[in-house]
Amino acid sequence: MAEIWIKEERVSKKFLDDLGHHISLDEELDTAYFIAADGEDYVEENKNLLLDFLFSQNKYPLFISFIVYEDQTDEYITFFKENKIDFTLNYLEEKRTYYDFFGKHQYHPPCFTAKIKDSNSLALILNETFWLPAQNEFYSISFSDNLMFELGEVIEWGRKRKRSIPIFKTKGETTFITIFHDGAGFYLFSNDEKYFTLDKFISNLPRGTVITQINDTLVNGYVLEED
Repeated sequence: MAEIWIKEERVSKKFLDDLGHHISLDEELDTAYFIAADGEDYVEENKNLLLDFLFSQNKYPLFISFIVYEDQTDEYITFFKENKIDFTLNYLEEKRTYYDFFGKHQYHPPCFTAKIKDSNSLALILNETFWLPAQNEFYSISFSDNLMFELGEVIEWGRKRKRSIPIFKTKGETTFITIFHDGAGFYLFSNDEKYFTLDKFISNLPRGTVITQINDTLVNGYVLEED
């Protein structure tokens, strides 16, 4: 089990803006938790940490949403069909641009949402797709079908641009996860009482988890005992 650190974050507009992708909530949430594992191969460590956490929650279906590059669309359609994973594919309203030897190309980003019904499918899809958030493409995991996109105007690098903004519906019981920059950890957003307070959240981590830091305090390898 990886050694991890946990940080409790106050959710604000600035906090959401700093996450990237212009994430928005339709109703307020007070707090999010950041969880990260260190190591030389931190992307793999954090992917496995996320898998362990989701396995331990044992809550299905899960809804995994992610954006791919235009030329990967058929590849992922084939992947889902071959592995009998239910999915939807939507093309977002914003336009992306790339250039090659033939000039300028624009396309609407493909966004997949996979409905995951068991741990085997969960491991399969995370192992297949986690490189996307590691390259800072949008990626989320929800305990309910609570994500929509809405075209809006944002400021990027001092210029106005139109972007498809991910909006999470937080009315009712809601839990969802987004991935930190470069795949170096993840955020859990929730209004489920089982995750609040911080002590309750920690008690729901996988057995055997080794916590080395909570917020700004070193805790000298606090271990959640095995059952």
